[in-house]
Amino acid sequence: MNQKEFDAIYPTGLTPKQHEVLKLFLQGKSDEDIGKSLYITESSVRHHISNICKLFGFKNEEGERCRQRDELNPLFAKYKPELVSEQLKATCESSPDNPEKVEFYYVERDCEDKCYDKILEKGALIRIKAPQKMGKTLLVDKILDRASQEGYKTAILSFEEADSEVLGDYRKLLQWLCVTLGDLLELENKLVEHWDDTLGGINHKVTKYLEKYLFTDFSQPLVLVLEKVDLVFEQATFNVDFCRLLRAWNDAAKRNDRRSAIWQKIRLIVVHATEVYSSLDINSSPLAGVGLTVPLPDFTLEKVQQLARQYRHNLLSTDEIQELMKMFGGYPYLVQTAFAYLQTPQSSLTKLLEISPTEESPFINHLRELLGKLKLCPELANVYREVVTKNQPMMLETHQIFKLESMGLVRVEHNDCFPRCDLYRQYFSVRL
Repeated sequence: MNQKEFDAIYPTGLTPKQHEVLKLFLQGKSDEDIGKSLYITESSVRHHISNICKLFGFKNEEGERCRQRDELNPLFAKYKPELVSEQLKATCESSPDNPEKVEFYYVERDCEDKCYDKILEKGALIRIKAPQKMGKTLLVDKILDRASQEGYKTAILSFEEADSEVLGDYRKLLQWLCVTLGDLLELENKLVEHWDDTLGGINHKVTKYLEKYLFTDFSQPLVLVLEKVDLVFEQATFNVDFCRLLRAWNDAAKRNDRRSAIWQKIRLIVVHATEVYSSLDINSSPLAGVGLTVPLPDFTLEKVQQLARQYRHNLLSTDEIQELMKMFGGYPYLVQTAFAYLQTPQSSLTKLLEISPTEESPFINHLRELLGKLKLCPELANVYREVVTKNQPMMLETHQIFKLESMGLVRVEHNDCFPRCDLYRQYFSVRL
């Protein structure tokens, strides 16, 4: 296909940056390769692809906005096959033996309405916190859908895109934030012109750069998502300063002055895992008391039954679903992966329950990651060994419960502490 034919198929409304992203995407380039070619972050690539997909009018079966590459590839292959390279077509083929390639479905939670209402408030701040793989990204997508319906601009900045050198230096990190955010907003890098080293501390400098340049010409609100903020919380030398920066932005929106008019248009969504808490003092919880805090709970039996219907596992009886939940609890990642596994050939619930706590487990990478984190903290590992080996609930010290719960390893009822699910009890009881 020549350039003229290629351009003729583009939907109207693409920005120049989206134009370049789409060309590389349809050549089968990875998000990383696209980012390197265009000098943007992988998070920015995903955000551009999401908006392109919306312009094409592509939606998944549930009618939600498509964001992930694994969801977009089959859609382009199905609806615009003339655009798709052979390399991209190859990436659309899923392996029936790999449940990780099966699409994960979204299940509504009670916190959504609060988030939808909050994002409409001037200067809103929403903090979504939960252990890994609890559905934080999917909830962010839902909130951004609502914001887009209101005509708001959106931008997603992930600290996972910053390298270790940047993450370890507060000045470099904030300058990286300014440049990356500018790129997401399709603005030139003017850090040299607007970064004034004669004014105040580092937090003051970044705030002035945003006020005087990046946020000056907004006619509609901007929803700014900060993802993987736990990577900043891990930096003991400046995590408190960063939290103060976010607090200051939130406070600025509440005042009645010229600056507040700028910050009232900014709606912040701060997304972070809670595993980092295991290495922090219990009294140093980041951003305590600021904005709307949204913890994500496990799925209830009703939600798991709803999920079973989405995966078309209607033949599972209530007793079988309860058996599945005994092993995996209501942990979204474990339950979704279990249902995905049950879609593979020759699979059965009996076999899944048998292999799950072994080295053949579909969850083995997840289990090994948790085991590695526990072994980095021997005292906590010893406590958790007691939790999983005793056949009765345990009453632990407050700080121990806080850290284990933050890592997603236990559930707490009143003063009693239990393994989060039978999978964890079986796996960790023979490995700690």
